[in-house]
Amino acid sequence: MRLTVPDLPLSNGEVALRRFGTGDAGWVTEACQDDELHRWLPLPRPYTERDARAYIRGNEREWGEGTRATFAIVDAATGEALGSIALSIHRPGLAEVGYWVRAGRRRAGVATSAVRLLAGWAFRELGIDRLQLTTHPDNTASQRVAERAGFTREGVLRAYHPTSDGPRDAVMFSLLPGDGD
Repeated sequence: MRLTVPDLPLSNGEVALRRFGTGDAGWVTEACQDDELHRWLPLPRPYTERDARAYIRGNEREWGEGTRATFAIVDAATGEALGSIALSIHRPGLAEVGYWVRAGRRRAGVATSAVRLLAGWAFRELGIDRLQLTTHPDNTASQRVAERAGFTREGVLRAYHPTSDGPRDAVMFSLLPGDGD
């Protein structure tokens, strides 16, 4: 399955999703200093502008390979950068969503709005049959995002995610076309 680049930016009036560019390295570097992001994501510490540039180049490579579509989440009205969201293709019809939001912009519906927007594009344009989302069992904020975006909690997958400290459990959520209609 090849990813097709959508007409960008994708927008719902609250948030917009656009591709990353080299000019995004500064705010990505700043955002990835946040201890809360480090708690849930395997980020280098310290996170440098070089790491941000490598992240952005990697996003472009994955777009070209058709394996992952990563977007900057921005405020639809102002263009302010709010975070990142990605759709990873596991096989035809199956994809997974992951996201992060900058400190100071959390708990305002940004992630939920972005997940809904990305899911609509994935179902409508890419023919995805199942969209899944996993969270750390202690990441209740991310679990609330999944539920508010219409995902169904399926259960805990034991020793699912490899980490430098060994495998860890994950809570699995799924969304199918037509859920919540």
